Formats: sequence, C-alpha cells, structure tokens
Amino acid sequence: MNNFCCEPMELLIANPDCPLKYMSWTRDYILTVPQDYRKKDEVCVSFNISHCPRCGTKLPHSLAEEWSEIIEREYGITDDWDEEQLSRLPQEFKTDEWWKKRGL
Repeated sequence: MNNFCCEPMELLIANPDCPLKYMSWTRDYILTVPQDYRKKDEVCVSFNISHCPRCGTKLPHSLAEEWSEIIEREYGITDDWDEEQLSRLPQEFKTDEWWKKRGL
C-alpha cells in the first residue's frame, strides 16, 4: 500500500476515471462532480473531503494555506493560479517533497 489509509482508497486514487483525486503538493483529497451532474454553466465543481469514503479514516489536514504562504514568502509568488509565476517554483513544490522535508 502507498501513503493512503486503505487499499480501496489507493485503488480509487489510482483510477483516472474516479472523481476522487489526491493533490500531493497540498495533501488535498478532492471529490469532483462529474460533468453530467453539473449545471450547464458550471465549469468545475469540487469539494475537499476530510474522511476516507471507504474506511472512514480521518484524512490528514490540507496544506494548501501553508503552501501558498511559503511560496509567497520564499519566492514572491502572490497568485498561485498564475502559470508564469508558478513556473519559477522549484520542482519540490509541485510534489509532496516540500512538506515532507519540513516535517509537515
């Protein structure tokens, strides 16, 4: 088993057709509403989840705020949606390496 709470969760995350995604760089577990269930004008609808949908284990807290604060403080990146600014980030901030190095 990888870094997930149970084997079914690992299988869900590994399935590209599953609406559940894991964002390793912010440690977010996100459930995306499939296109067929969205309103006509909705581009993307997603929700962070806090517990495993299979075994009920509480998932680790998101590091999205910490990630944003660190990239602003250390690299001057103020818009974490700006592709040009994000291109300046070291590779470690595009994976879980940055938070593992910091013991988060």
